[in-house]
Amino acid sequence: MPDAQAKEFALSILTPDKCFLNKLAREVIFDTSDGRIGVMAGHMLMVAAVLEGTVEINMDGEWKTAAVSQGFAEIKGDTVEFFVDTVEWADEIDAVRAREALERARIRLKTDLSRLEYLHTQAAMARALARIKAADR
Repeated sequence: MPDAQAKEFALSILTPDKCFLNKLAREVIFDTSDGRIGVMAGHMLMVAAVLEGTVEINMDGEWKTAAVSQGFAEIKGDTVEFFVDTVEWADEIDAVRAREALERARIRLKTDLSRLEYLHTQAAMARALARIKAADR
């Protein structure tokens, strides 16, 4: 039987320019290079690569979804810290704009690009896909 008073842990999501979130949470689920994982209080110590995608957070009695770029997460028992390039709440994403950005990236990939332009376009495409995925939840 699940514990009605599930233990909370400190969750922070940081970008290079801001602290996006610093709250208590009961669970966080995110994409890693080893697959999708969930973390609750008391989780084993680990550092995980965070893939572009969604982070689902159980806090304040409800689930919230955010779109994140790549980065890493440091899990220390009762503290979880995400260090990512960008993050935004799903309900703040303009899905039409994200789909337009995805289409622009797809078209650009069909052109003759330098290696750097190709990598930037792939990153833009991954960011747009993550935003669409989050907005559709």
